[in-house]
Order: sequence, then C-alpha cells, then structure tokens
Amino acid sequence: MRIFCILGLCLGLAGCQETIVAEQPAASCGADDMSHLMGLQRAQLESIAFTQPHRILGPDDAATMDFRGDRVNFELDDSGTVERIYCG
Repeated sequence: MRIFCILGLCLGLAGCQETIVAEQPAASCGADDMSHLMGLQRAQLESIAFTQPHRILGPDDAATMDFRGDRVNFELDDSGTVERIYCG
C-alpha cells in the first residue's frame, strides 16, 4: 500500500512539469527574392540550377512534413504553374 502512495505522488509531481516546445527556426531560404518565378511551368522551373535545397510540389505530390528553413518550396497548381513560393 505504501508503494502505491509513493508511486502516486511521483506521478502527480511528474504531471506538473513544464513542457518546452521547440520553436521553428526562422526561414532563411530567400523565397521572397524568388517572386519573379511565379507563373513559370514545371519544366521551366526544373531547368533552373538552384544553389540551395528546393523542391517542386504538385497538387497530388507526397511531401514530408519536416521543416527546413534553408529549403525553398515551389507549389504548383493543377496546370503545373507555380502559384506559391515559401520556405520550409
């Protein structure tokens, strides 16, 4: 019986601990500087030699949910045209 009281006390104290949530790092991929690429088609985008990590995402493409502040993402619409450029 005594062990259950001690165990309950320990669990109660563990529940009072603060949980620290990591903030996402600031985006630094330069997506704002690439706004001139809006409206390009996938083939045109694929012909550009980017110096940083990037990915081209179509409407039905699978994508990981990891955040990389140095990666630029090009989101395409149904016709394959760039409609959004963002970091992550």
